[in-house]
Amino acid sequence: SAAVSLARSHGDWKTVVITFAQNPKTMMGRNPFDKPLMSLRQSTDFFSNLGVDYLVVIDFSPDFSKLTGEEFIARCCGMFDVQAIVVGENFRCGSHADTGVVELQEIVPKYTEGASVCVPDMYKLNDGTDDSSTLVRITLTKGTVSEVPAQLGRNYSVDLAHIPSRNNEYPLRFPIGSFVQLLPPPGVYETVLVMANRSEWKMIALIDEEFLTLTSMTSPAPSVFHAGSVQAVRYDNLQFVKELT
Repeated sequence: SAAVSLARSHGDWKTVVITFAQNPKTMMGRNPFDKPLMSLRQSTDFFSNLGVDYLVVIDFSPDFSKLTGEEFIARCCGMFDVQAIVVGENFRCGSHADTGVVELQEIVPKYTEGASVCVPDMYKLNDGTDDSSTLVRITLTKGTVSEVPAQLGRNYSVDLAHIPSRNNEYPLRFPIGSFVQLLPPPGVYETVLVMANRSEWKMIALIDEEFLTLTSMTSPAPSVFHAGSVQAVRYDNLQFVKELT
């Protein structure tokens, strides 16, 4: 990432990512998608793998939503010895999204001496479209999961680590309400089930209004999924590869 590269170029700088436990747009009723693309566990792993040193997760409470952009930036600058702030060109923060890149460049010098505001170029797809989390969400809600890797850089995956395993059940069934992330619409999908031990199994996922049901693409099913198995199984995540219907 731009922030990690910038920090490494200065040797002793550390990188901090500031994010929210809840999507501010969702909390304020301005987001048509009510669930995130990543769980907190996945986000933590993602930023760690990027080389980020610290992750600050803020509880977006009603009181917090009343802060102006300047008040929010002042708090951020008060927590750290800020040398640079890296944001996207469409960055907005504060009550009523009152602060963008231009305002940020005016505010930062008030609260930290010598800090710069860095705005990397927006990543674009091959057709010139600006890539964004909103684009990924739209693709998912259409059910065209095979298009997601070009936008996300990987298959879309949903976290299963928090869902209790059921050793005596096959096919595997997960209540739709147990997922903390955005799911594709009802349909049939080719997926990869990743276990806690990092083993992988190709599965067919059937999503309906109540359940996500997994059956193996191999016949017979792997012994780990046999009904009555005494082997303790723990799931890590489910990766969506392509849509089948």
